[in-house]
Amino acid sequence: MIDPIDGTTNFLHGIPHFAICIALQSKKEIVSGLIFDPIKDEMFFAEKDKGAFLNNQRLRVSKKNSIDDCLFSSNHEGVKFSDLNMRYSGCAALDLAYVASGRLDGFFHNNINLWDVAAGEILVKEAGGLVNDIHKFDVNKIDIRASSAAINDKMLENLVNF
Repeated sequence: MIDPIDGTTNFLHGIPHFAICIALQSKKEIVSGLIFDPIKDEMFFAEKDKGAFLNNQRLRVSKKNSIDDCLFSSNHEGVKFSDLNMRYSGCAALDLAYVASGRLDGFFHNNINLWDVAAGEILVKEAGGLVNDIHKFDVNKIDIRASSAAINDKMLENLVNF
């Protein structure tokens, strides 16, 4: 699947935070993914059982274990809902790439499209993080939760009513 511009609203308004996403799915499993940020010339990519990378440098999720020290991202509903330290970037693909690279500690979003999160799902997993089973949802109504294992339970506790 291909998302030619994730962060379309940002792109249309001249905000330099958007990405091109490509993911390969085999038998209901994402087996490779690529997220390219053309503004920052950053290429995030992952392949099942081969790791996650940013411009050929290995990626690992954050090692933080105190939720108060963490930075999370979501959409506007998630930002309004949560008392966590939050950002809303307008580009889910880059948010997931940032979780994989440790720039963000977690990402959550409800009712999002598979093509917006598919490449990011494998990036986070291959960088040592956790992602809920997004394949149990309809392709355009996915509820996603992604973070490091160290803070996943704490993040989910905060999202019990989200």
